[in-house]
Amino acid sequence: MQELLDAISRAGLKLTPRRRTIVCLFAESRQPLTPREVHSRLCMLFSRCGLPGVYRNLDSLAGCGVLFRLPGPGRERLYALCRTPGILHHHHIVCVSCGKAGTIDGCHYHEGMMIGGYRLLSHVTHFEGICPSCLGESEEGVRT
Repeated sequence: MQELLDAISRAGLKLTPRRRTIVCLFAESRQPLTPREVHSRLCMLFSRCGLPGVYRNLDSLAGCGVLFRLPGPGRERLYALCRTPGILHHHHIVCVSCGKAGTIDGCHYHEGMMIGGYRLLSHVTHFEGICPSCLGESEEGVRT
């Protein structure tokens, strides 16, 4: 937890009570959360809490690597806690059964490389799968 809070400070962001609480919410959650879910939980803890401020905080925390953004159903945003905030370039995999997020290392793409005649400026990769716990449960007693 402290590593996540340190990443916020290293990024030049203030470690406000709301940001600290948002990180705690994600640390306690086993699955990604929508901004509206975060907002409703913050409203129980803070007397004044606006949805635009929640979006700004989530985007700031994603920008410094504490959270990462996932595509949700339709146009809905989802965010999850990044368990490796010190590693700048990595990707995530999310269990489609329970929502647990993991890290994938070893990306072969980098800014500036050429692919099919195009110069790569950036990329977003999203992996979905079934985590070891859910995989073990779904195979009728056969553990992996």
